[in-house]
Amino acid sequence: MNPVAPVPDANEFWTPRRFLLVLVAVVLAVFPKVALGLTTFFFRDSGALGFPGTFYFQQSLAHGELPLWNPYSHCGVPFLAQMGTWYPGNFLCALLPLPWSVNFFLLVHLILGGCGMYALARRWGTDGFAASFTGFAFVFNGVALSCFQWSNYIASLGWLPWVVLAVTAAWRHGGRWLAIAAIVSALQVLTGTPELTLLVWLFLAALWLTELFSGTIKFWISARRAAVVILLAAGITMVQMLPFFDLLAHSQRDTNYDNHSRWAMPIWGWANLIVPLFHNYLSPQGNWFQHDQDFLMSYYPGLGVLALAFAGVWLARSRMSLLIAATTLSCWVLALGEAGHLYPLAKKVFPWIGIARFPVKFTTLTSFLVPLLAAWAIQKIQTNPDARTRRSVIFSGGLFFTIAAGLVFFARQNPLPYDEISAMTANAITRVVLLLVLFAALLSLAKIKKPRTKVFIQFVALGILLADLLTHSPGVVPTLPSSVLAPGIWQAQRKAPPALGFGRIMDSPQAEQQMLFSYVRDPQLDFLGHRLAEWYNLNLLDSLPKVNGAVTLRPAYFDLVEQRIYFTPGASFGGGFADFVSAAWISDPANPAKWIARTNFLPVLTAGQKPEFKNDSQALDAITDKNFNPRTEVFLPESARTSVTVSNQTRCDVSNVHFGQNQVVAEVNATEPSLVVLSQSYYHLWRAEVDGARVSLLRANVAFQAVQVPAGKHEIKLIYRDQNLLIGAAISVFSILICTVIWRRQPPLEKLDRANLSD
Repeated sequence: MNPVAPVPDANEFWTPRRFLLVLVAVVLAVFPKVALGLTTFFFRDSGALGFPGTFYFQQSLAHGELPLWNPYSHCGVPFLAQMGTWYPGNFLCALLPLPWSVNFFLLVHLILGGCGMYALARRWGTDGFAASFTGFAFVFNGVALSCFQWSNYIASLGWLPWVVLAVTAAWRHGGRWLAIAAIVSALQVLTGTPELTLLVWLFLAALWLTELFSGTIKFWISARRAAVVILLAAGITMVQMLPFFDLLAHSQRDTNYDNHSRWAMPIWGWANLIVPLFHNYLSPQGNWFQHDQDFLMSYYPGLGVLALAFAGVWLARSRMSLLIAATTLSCWVLALGEAGHLYPLAKKVFPWIGIARFPVKFTTLTSFLVPLLAAWAIQKIQTNPDARTRRSVIFSGGLFFTIAAGLVFFARQNPLPYDEISAMTANAITRVVLLLVLFAALLSLAKIKKPRTKVFIQFVALGILLADLLTHSPGVVPTLPSSVLAPGIWQAQRKAPPALGFGRIMDSPQAEQQMLFSYVRDPQLDFLGHRLAEWYNLNLLDSLPKVNGAVTLRPAYFDLVEQRIYFTPGASFGGGFADFVSAAWISDPANPAKWIARTNFLPVLTAGQKPEFKNDSQALDAITDKNFNPRTEVFLPESARTSVTVSNQTRCDVSNVHFGQNQVVAEVNATEPSLVVLSQSYYHLWRAEVDGARVSLLRANVAFQAVQVPAGKHEIKLIYRDQNLLIGAAISVFSILICTVIWRRQPPLEKLDRANLSD
């Protein structure tokens, strides 16, 4: 394909500006209430994880604090080291009214992705309409619509086509493209979607090899340019990546994490590319899901788009089209997980893949690849409508018509227990009808001579595409009134929420399981129930410190405790553990929305306990035992025996305690050397000081903190300091400066394109 955009026809309707206007109009028409702030995306992680985190970030900035640490979840957990927190869009959202700003920026990223696909398709040789069709197919396919429940994936998809466009231009032409490629690549990394980012770069590597072997580029100069892009992009992301890698090394995730390929595409999952509701079940709230795969509600590319992509491979028959087709098939095989056999082989070759989860994520890249293949088919239909082209397109349409009919017949003869056969059949018939109408409209374009009529038919084709994609899975993008995310629901119910450092709320294990499998039919009532239960990260909306939570990476030692309490069948804990973690309120096991007040809980910081030395397994048994008394005993690892001189319970008074986000300060008065114990998660970046002098921070009760203080009156201070962040920020600033220098010293992009055309 031609790497430089063709000179546009003066009579062509689908210019970049018109495409943008139409795309914006369609996005606003599809999500009008969201754009106005009347409704909000809320489903799953978008409402219970992503938005509360943004709200907490906003509140922290409003109080003049940079939240390195989040003391409100998991008894304390790193915040800004979590992947995705340093994405610039998060800062913009935090500075504007919530939840409107979050939803608005999701729509902006949809538009960004559509414009990127349009620009990439044009640069790869298609006309304006083919590029526009590609942009709409990318923005509204099943993957993109499903990702509204995982908002960082919307941002990553928005940057994806720009990364491919800029990086390929950078290794071909250099110049300012080096700076652009580095910046857009860094932005995609910062969205916090490592699986999708990795897939994009593996595809780029294959694309580079294809161009190298075809003689389009030269090895040394293209490799040097690509290396510059990679180094600069990596440098820009260091403000995020250095803290993240450090957190990853001390978190619950390793290469064996989720080793059973949970949420893989089912063995029959390819059928859903053609018949979207094939073997799907209808949830009580009106959403459609595959059996045993809940990450993406859909990865349907559009039946017409898929048929056009199949024809596009045959009609183009270029190295690039074959590469894209091969990559697409590989992703669909990998998405099958263990059943596809390729995924376990990949894990053996690259063991670190085990850090990621959910093989179905491989389908995210195909949502980008399939529309590109379809664009080439449309281009051929319009510019070279000979008999061969028409036969290829008709054959492809007929083939997928036949496959769809066969799948419907098979599903009706072999239904699964929860299949909705009538709904699946009606839905499939609609897809097939739209396929036939779409192909009829596209094939008629070559015969139409009048520009206005041609543009009208093009609009009809886009309308058919949108009708297919937007109706293929009812309920795929649920919304609720924005009021469901209003903060303060706890305060509206009770007068005395637990204060930071002096109390927490705690989900009972039974309530946690009920919330995981909620079946309330009314989505708004269901979400309200989760709000009342302060489930997942929703406690952040009410500024409530909580024992557990929902953070992607948490300290590995705390995860041992959390797994025992919440996810070990038959496990239990006594009142002593609840007292130790400052559980002022605990949810009713029979009714998660009902909270039971406790009166015997301890503050987060206590002192004077007698140390006992045990390994982690013994200590975990001890702190969950019904006889555990956190007022008199604390369990330390055997490795601490030589550094602790305290041997008995002591008298130690604590006063003037202050808990901040990134530090804890208190005064203690001990009659003899004593231990000060904090039910705050142990993490290696906390440092302890007594009267300004550095002392050892001990790991206590498996996953918490302790400090030894000498006799007398002293000030103790615990400070969270992340040197990785400071070093990473310096590298990021330096890398951005280099990009600025490249931009200022290199010729404009138009000169590069003209030079390429003259060659």
